[in-house]
Amino acid sequence: MSKVELLNWLLFALGSIAALAVFAAFRKSSEIIRPSRTRVLANTPDQYKLAHETVEFATADGVRLKGWYIPAVGAESGRTIIFCHGWGSNRGELLRDTWFLAEQGFNLFYFDFRVSGESKGRVSSVGYLETRDFDAAYEFLRVNRPHAVEAVGVFGASMGGSVAIYSAVKYPELACLLAENTFLSYNKVVANWGWRRMKAPYFPFVALTLFFIRRKLKADPELYSPLYNVGKIKIPALFINGDHDDLVPLPDAEALFGECHSDKKQMWVIAGASHAKCAEVGGEVYRKRVSEFFTENLREPAPEKEPAESKK
Repeated sequence: MSKVELLNWLLFALGSIAALAVFAAFRKSSEIIRPSRTRVLANTPDQYKLAHETVEFATADGVRLKGWYIPAVGAESGRTIIFCHGWGSNRGELLRDTWFLAEQGFNLFYFDFRVSGESKGRVSSVGYLETRDFDAAYEFLRVNRPHAVEAVGVFGASMGGSVAIYSAVKYPELACLLAENTFLSYNKVVANWGWRRMKAPYFPFVALTLFFIRRKLKADPELYSPLYNVGKIKIPALFINGDHDDLVPLPDAEALFGECHSDKKQMWVIAGASHAKCAEVGGEVYRKRVSEFFTENLREPAPEKEPAESKK
């Protein structure tokens, strides 16, 4: 074989590898923004004997979302926790890990993000578009359950933690924030996922995947990353992470915690917990710690005093 033929074969091989990388990155970008979902929820309030109402509402861009409003057990409460689940998950999975909070005197509001569970939608953005979903959920509560939003906290897991952090900055009246397994940067968590789950290098695979995601969304989700918002958090905040989390490694979780400027911030590392397994590994200790955080920081507002003249 001549040198010219060898060079042609080499160029052909390199071109084929490049084309394969582009094709694979394009396919993977589609999987990220259009995750597979299970519409049948494996966990429901009925399983935990919780009274509830199934609700439906629309986002500003017209996506229909579904959720549950679960009133506090035992007595009417003005304290509500809004829950934000992770990518590829649904409200039922988060309910499974947090239902016990209804017994602590809190109303619980769960909803499926777009392209998740029973909600509609065609595209997920792992945080960017989902901030619109939170806006719609919060507005639904304020309009339809005004008695329940005298004090509101937010609980976000993974992608939901990113949305919760963004929303805690946008709505400074929120009382407290719990962020679990929450990534520092959108670009970095995609890179972690590519390498740790697929052994795909950042260049060219992840870089190409991110390029295609930006083109398809016509926006850069990185700008909505917790890294750019957590420094503005002023309310009490609890960060929870497992030390075996491969998508959000402990150094990333510690960096996120370090960027938070709240005077009342805490970080809890659960030994042996991987991504989305903090509640399972933490068990009763997890339930106690989470309950204590919301009990301390999400208080029932004091009743307004009647004017002195009205008492005469």
